[in-house]
Amino acid sequence: MQLDEHRARVILDATLAAWSNGDVDSLVGHFVDDLTYFCNTGAPDGGPLTIVGKTAYRATLQQILDVSESVCVAEYFRFAEGVGRAKIECYIRHKTTRHTLVGSYRQLITYRGDKVERLEEFHDAAKMIAFWQMISGEAAIEKALLSE
Repeated sequence: MQLDEHRARVILDATLAAWSNGDVDSLVGHFVDDLTYFCNTGAPDGGPLTIVGKTAYRATLQQILDVSESVCVAEYFRFAEGVGRAKIECYIRHKTTRHTLVGSYRQLITYRGDKVERLEEFHDAAKMIAFWQMISGEAAIEKALLSE
């Protein structure tokens, strides 16, 4: 069966619903084992991040969900020649500091059959870096105060 726009959107919506529900196992179930994830930010130096493989991708997502909660929905989606293009609206709240990040980002989703083969995300890098640096600093301060 050829993947069409409707089925591609259903897969995208299922991954976003799983993320929003904190269900990493369900989310990665929609990806091929040898997936490639690319993000224009997120590496330790603030530069682009690339993750290869479902196991590594799952571990990264779990680390994020351990410290934050999110709600993400696709506002826009188009599909052509095996590639989906989406605009995602997202709300992230850090569990300790309660700081929030609200915004949108773009995704390019390449499918292989009924699964995601490659996911590329393009965020406002400066905003994302500032958010994670802020909560990391405040969480460290709070931890130090609690241990005194």
